[in-house]
Amino acid sequence: MSVWALAAWLSAASGWPGPSRGERADAPGQNAACEGCHVEVAREWRGSQHQRAYVDADFAESLAREPAAFCRGCHAPEADPRRAAPPELAALGVGCVTCHLPGAAVLAAPSHADTRPAPHAVVRTPGFADAAACGRCHSFSFPGRPTAAMQDTLREHADSAHADTPCADCHMPRRADGRRDHGFAASRDPALLRRSLRVTAERRDTAVHLSLAPAWVGHAVPTGDLFRRLVVEAEVTDRHWQVLAHDERALGRRFAGGGPRVPIADDRVGPGPTPTEVVLELGEDAVERPILWRVQYERVAFASGDGDTVKVWDSVTIAEGSLPAARARRSR
Repeated sequence: MSVWALAAWLSAASGWPGPSRGERADAPGQNAACEGCHVEVAREWRGSQHQRAYVDADFAESLAREPAAFCRGCHAPEADPRRAAPPELAALGVGCVTCHLPGAAVLAAPSHADTRPAPHAVVRTPGFADAAACGRCHSFSFPGRPTAAMQDTLREHADSAHADTPCADCHMPRRADGRRDHGFAASRDPALLRRSLRVTAERRDTAVHLSLAPAWVGHAVPTGDLFRRLVVEAEVTDRHWQVLAHDERALGRRFAGGGPRVPIADDRVGPGPTPTEVVLELGEDAVERPILWRVQYERVAFASGDGDTVKVWDSVTIAEGSLPAARARRSR
């Protein structure tokens, strides 16, 4: 049995959302029926990373490089992952029906806001509001290597200080009317990223020492796929803002090159409480000059090892600051 087929079987057997079970040609019509009644929810979902999971340009670039059924199974879960998703299922992405109608029953979390009877049968279960409903597409192993985690977000969550906080509390916060927001805030949300870390910086002569600790986050930073990293950098400039010295360090998972990816290092922040310490050295140009520093969250086109050049899809500044000039050293 192939990896995607095994994942599909597990999802179908459990009745929980998950990777493709094979093509559901009626999914767009069923989804339209959901949208017809749940108008506000549908408006939030439209344009979200769930809805755009397959048509997103960055994913398309990655899929063209590695056209794997394994990838299509989560990004177009209503299509047959063994081939390119047809346009209507590609546009649907991860739809209402993917999460709420994975089998014969409409699934939902226990209601606390709207007590009106639903016009259709609903199975309300606390598990649907917990990590179990997210895990099959957000925590999984490399294909054919069950002990090598490709994404390990649920394990990270269990090891974090927020293990008792459901994923939805951060990624689907409650709106004023009590329902969950279906915009699915995640790594494309700058405000959410900036709340994830607590960064302090201290100048020591010509170097800056930075401490990065988890803040309002229940997993490692970054989590999820292989193509995300933090870049911690510092520089000094002259009075014309020309860079005189620069140092940086990338934090993330690194893998041995060639063949199956073998993890060789992981210096991400969290999920435990111990801060990640970074020291950046600017040299003699930093004497009597301020040091500028910042922490960037980057999504890159492919996973890399140390020293590799990567294409950066986008970058968000999580934290930044300036450390005042230090006095000139006394000659001995």
